[in-house]
Amino acid sequence: MRARALALALIAALSLGSCQTSGELLGRTIRIENESLLSDPSASRSIGDLAQDDQRILLNFWGSWCVPCREEIPLFAEYDAREESLGVLVGVLYKDAAGPGAAAATELGATWPTLLDEDGSIAAQIPVNAAPLTLLLNASGEVLDYRVGPFVSVEEIDAFVSGE
Repeated sequence: MRARALALALIAALSLGSCQTSGELLGRTIRIENESLLSDPSASRSIGDLAQDDQRILLNFWGSWCVPCREEIPLFAEYDAREESLGVLVGVLYKDAAGPGAAAATELGATWPTLLDEDGSIAAQIPVNAAPLTLLLNASGEVLDYRVGPFVSVEEIDAFVSGE
């Protein structure tokens, strides 16, 4: 278990090392306009459709091919099912096809809105190319915080959203 945790930390550090500085990500505005949904590719959503007025958004980049993502999704399902969640959860199926993504979402209980990003155009706005990656956004799409690598508990997700 400890070796796995160290390996994940190393992957996260290498991912951050290969991107622009983390300070360049904070405060950046992520534009999501008319993106297709995994549950209905003919439907599209923008950032304004996904969050209410001052609600924070957890924008989680994942893929069906990503083992840490698959381990993290049940935690997000537990987080999303609670009434006291502090932010709205939105997935981004990163560089993955809708078929495998939909199968993984069903298998793992990912019932929240998930945007399709097969070509990586949503992710191209972010100088981090790793999954899982979770951004904390305000309702305008501004990056308040981010995390490279998986969460390991619902409490950890709560702390991330609340800024603790």
